[in-house]
Amino acid sequence: MTFCKGISRALIASGAVLSAAMAALPAQAQDYPQKAITIIAPTGPGSLVDILARLVGDGLTEQWGQQVIVKNVGGAGGAIGVDQVADADADGYTLGFVPANLTVLPYLYDIDYDVAQDLAPIIRVAGASMVHYVSKETGLTTEAEFIDYARANPGALTFATAGEASSANLAAQLFQTKTGVEMTAIPYEKLNLGVLDVVAGRVSTVFVSAGQGMQFVKDDQLVALGVTGLTPNPGAPELQPIADLGVDGFEFNSWFGLIAPKDTPREIIDLLHDEVLRQSQTPAFQDALAKAGLEPIIGSPEDFAAVIAAELRDWSTILAR
Repeated sequence: MTFCKGISRALIASGAVLSAAMAALPAQAQDYPQKAITIIAPTGPGSLVDILARLVGDGLTEQWGQQVIVKNVGGAGGAIGVDQVADADADGYTLGFVPANLTVLPYLYDIDYDVAQDLAPIIRVAGASMVHYVSKETGLTTEAEFIDYARANPGALTFATAGEASSANLAAQLFQTKTGVEMTAIPYEKLNLGVLDVVAGRVSTVFVSAGQGMQFVKDDQLVALGVTGLTPNPGAPELQPIADLGVDGFEFNSWFGLIAPKDTPREIIDLLHDEVLRQSQTPAFQDALAKAGLEPIIGSPEDFAAVIAAELRDWSTILAR
C-alpha cells in the first residue's frame, strides 16, 4: 500500500494553456459550477477528514465563487456517508471526501454499493505513514522489545482504536497479523482521547499520525517506536520503518481523497482534479498538511482508482469474512 509523493511544477499548466483547455470543454463543464457544491465527509465534525474536506472546500469556494458545504455523515465507519455519495446525482454537485478506510468497508459492513465500481475517484489529496507510539508506563522502548513482550503476554497489551474501520485499528490489526502477537482493543469515539489515555498509561499503545503524537514524544510523555510506511515520515523523520525493525512486509499508509458518484462527467472530474492539484501547491495548503503530519499526494484519477483496487485486494486477505 504505497503512495507517490512530491509535487512537480511542470504539471501545473500556465494560464494560457488553461484558458485554451477551458475553451475546448463541453458546455456542461464550462458552466460548472453554477450552484453550491456539497462535500460529504463520512465522519464527525472536528476529525482530520472533516478538517481536510473544509480545507479543500474553502479553496474551491475562493477560486470558483460558489459556496462549498461540508456535510458530516458519520456512522458505520464511514459506510453511511459513502453510501450517500454513491446514491447522489452524478452532476458534480455532490462529492465525497474519504480516508483510506474506504477500501475496508466491503469487508466490515453490509453495503449495497461497490467501492470500485460505484464511485469516481478524483484525486488523493494527502497522506502519510502513521507512527507506532507506546506508553512510557510499559517500559518498552523498541519494536523488538514490544514484540517480544506481546508474544510472551498474549492480550496483555492494549491498543487505542476509533472503531474497526479506523486507520488506528487497521494498522494495529495488520501489525498483529504480521507479527503473530495478540493485543486487546480499547475503542474510543474520538481517537484523540485514546492518545491521551496512552500518554496517561491507561492504554499501552496506539498507531496514529505524527501530528497527533510527536509533540507528546518531544515532551517526554510518549515513546515513538517506528513508522508504518517504507519511507521517512515528514513529521517524524528520525524514525525507521517498522518493516526494517523486525516486521518484514509491514506497510500501512493513511491517505485522504476526493470522490464523486460514478458517471460524473469526465470533464467535471478533470476540473475538480486540476483545481485541487493547484491548491496543493500553495504554501498555505502545504503548511496545513504539514501541521497534521501529512504530505500532498500527486496523481491522476486513474492513479487513485488503481490504489483503491490494489488496497481492496490487500484487505480482502486480512478482513474478508
